[in-house]
Amino acid sequence: MRFKSLAVAAATVAALSGTAFAADLGVAKAPAAPPPPPALGFDYAFGIGVMSDYVFRGVSQSDGKPSATGYAELQYKINPNIQFYARGQMWKINQPSNPFAEVDLIPGVRFTYGDFAVDFGAQYYLYPGNKDRYWTDSATFTFQNPSFAALPFGARCPFVGGFCATTPKDPSYWELFVKPSYNITPELNVGATVYYAPNWLNYKTKALYTSLTAKYTFGETGFAISGEWGYMNLHSLKAGTDFNPFFATPVKLPKYTTWNVGASYTWNQFTLDLRYHGSTLNKNGCYMASADPSGNAPGQIPSLRSNWCGHRFAASLNIDLVGSKDVGFLPK
Repeated sequence: MRFKSLAVAAATVAALSGTAFAADLGVAKAPAAPPPPPALGFDYAFGIGVMSDYVFRGVSQSDGKPSATGYAELQYKINPNIQFYARGQMWKINQPSNPFAEVDLIPGVRFTYGDFAVDFGAQYYLYPGNKDRYWTDSATFTFQNPSFAALPFGARCPFVGGFCATTPKDPSYWELFVKPSYNITPELNVGATVYYAPNWLNYKTKALYTSLTAKYTFGETGFAISGEWGYMNLHSLKAGTDFNPFFATPVKLPKYTTWNVGASYTWNQFTLDLRYHGSTLNKNGCYMASADPSGNAPGQIPSLRSNWCGHRFAASLNIDLVGSKDVGFLPK
């Protein structure tokens, strides 16, 4: 009996010792469950924003005044790497043709592979409700009168002595774009953009905008800094069109560099952005790139100068929401 008791005690000690040893090695824990796969199918996003100045590629679209915007986007993810989307965004603006607003219509595709992403598609800049159009009599005096559009063909450019338009009747136009980006680290993202317009602002000329971007996010603090360096290449106005008062000679439009740098803070769905914009455009180049009415005053010889460009500071506050994350209701 004593031998049996000793044997049982020894076995018990051995069993307890083995359990403790295994626990010390940490091999008794079950493996962690893998993260759930990304949701497929439909999703949506929407938001609104206000800003002290709507600056686009170095040119104020709101005459240096406050602006507002709102957008909605429908998304469809066919697999974890490919998402189709359709986006509509409206902006409050102040432009020569005096439209009701700027409405951006954007169909596109987003592709991701690891830390690499690319967004490509098309963007239509729609300017509904245009009210005004500006003309010159052989580039001497300016007129603001839509009835000039009804003048006989021989009384208008490209004929010598005819009235020449300095703004299109409708500046709406298309651009094609591609925007690749790469996460160098979880905090640092770099990218590039290419936008091509076959008929920029309906001036019957081409435009190409390219830029480099960078953004650094400070972990989970909500703070980030970002910047963009871009180059705008506007092709010349063709000879023999409504927009060319020199008839036989193409009119050169500016080619310029633009940049912005700023800091932002995001809290939940709110983002505050403080940004400084600049460009190489002088006042004359700014007018050529914008047709600012202040450089084209009716009844006066055009000054051909604009204050819509130049270095300026802009602040914005945006609210952005995603259906699956912030709302919970998704389309079927």
